[in-house]
Amino acid sequence: MLPTLRIADLNDAPSPQRIFIVGGGIVGAALAFHLSQNKKGHQIVLIDKCLEKRLGSTGHAPGFVGQLNESSVLTRLAKDTVSEYLTIPGGFNTVGGLELSSAPSGMETLHRRLELAQAAGLPAEIINPETAASLAPDFIDAETVKLGLHFSSDGTANAQVITSYYFDQARSRGVDFVEASVTGFSTTNTRDGNVAQIAAIHTAEGDIDLQGSTVILATGIWTSLLTGTAIGDKASITELPIPIVPVAHPYTFTLSRPHRTGTPYPFVRWLDHHVYARDHGDRDGLGSYDHAPLQLDPVDTAIGAWPSSFDKVLSEATSYLKNGDQFQAKGCNAESDAWEAKRPFNGIFSVTPDNLPLAGQVTGVTNLWMAAAIWVTTAAGTAKLVSRKILGEVESSATSEDERLLEALSPARFQGVGADTLASQALGKYNDIYNRDTQGH
Repeated sequence: MLPTLRIADLNDAPSPQRIFIVGGGIVGAALAFHLSQNKKGHQIVLIDKCLEKRLGSTGHAPGFVGQLNESSVLTRLAKDTVSEYLTIPGGFNTVGGLELSSAPSGMETLHRRLELAQAAGLPAEIINPETAASLAPDFIDAETVKLGLHFSSDGTANAQVITSYYFDQARSRGVDFVEASVTGFSTTNTRDGNVAQIAAIHTAEGDIDLQGSTVILATGIWTSLLTGTAIGDKASITELPIPIVPVAHPYTFTLSRPHRTGTPYPFVRWLDHHVYARDHGDRDGLGSYDHAPLQLDPVDTAIGAWPSSFDKVLSEATSYLKNGDQFQAKGCNAESDAWEAKRPFNGIFSVTPDNLPLAGQVTGVTNLWMAAAIWVTTAAGTAKLVSRKILGEVESSATSEDERLLEALSPARFQGVGADTLASQALGKYNDIYNRDTQGH
């Protein structure tokens, strides 16, 4: 997609009726789409450093959307998100999700999750090893598992297709797009020295005068860096801690193969081993959370350098799959894009201390909003929620539910907790991402 405006165009005609979305991944695109459905006189402008290629986590997300979560907030947002994705041609494939276990604790978890699914109105069924193996025969050896839990309404989202659809629809409704690398913000202060509002957006291509306009950060793994809360020598634009921690994550593929015929494989997770796999069509993919969490400082893209320790992680992970010997387990730091080349890669994504997104207005800064640390699983639902709040569209009957969700996602919820404590808590959530705390990426 080509930009529709230059920074000079924005500064030549400033207006307080603008809403600036910083970040053009799936969350920023969904915000542009939903805000543009009822602009109420606002000019909506999306800014991203590259409009043609997804450089953030959206560009390499495995795409599984599992709707059930221990958190009722995330379950609600995931269900809302699936409803949105199903309206997008080629955006969502209802292949189902399958969780496996052979350990007593894991099997207990599966039975408990069945009860949670039933309470949430999600179809789920406990199945035996033979039935589980029949759903993904190349992945699963029935002799190695004791119990399965199948979620028939879960599936895989094509984040690239969804993002492009939202971009196109938003553009057709008059949303403007600016290609620029955002580096920070200028602020105005109150009399007691606290930040009052964002006054300008700094970019590598020049500053954008906001004139009181609204700013929404949909900046994923770069959010803490841009807000000044990730490093100590840069002025923060908010007094709130923003504990969005970028972490490393290994993912790999088999070599290319003919497409399978018959019923598509579900997305499969081995709960006891923190491993998951999916069918990508012309090859299979596999990821693992079975390693010590590794915090990173992302630079240009959400694909980081390959730690040599990940070779062992993938080698162990592939041993749990029936066709594990077909996966590439040794990574490298070649110049080419490992995701596009379908080689093992280190995909950076965000974790938070409670594995919930940070979404809503930033307390104390009158024109700053946030929609960050949001996975594909809840992207559309969260963006729609935030958009309703910004535009004041909430109907009285929905107000209490929206407010409940926004309170749980509030960027202010970590106020008063030290940065080191929050970072440690966030990293502590990494290993159980697909087991208990959040179901999708």
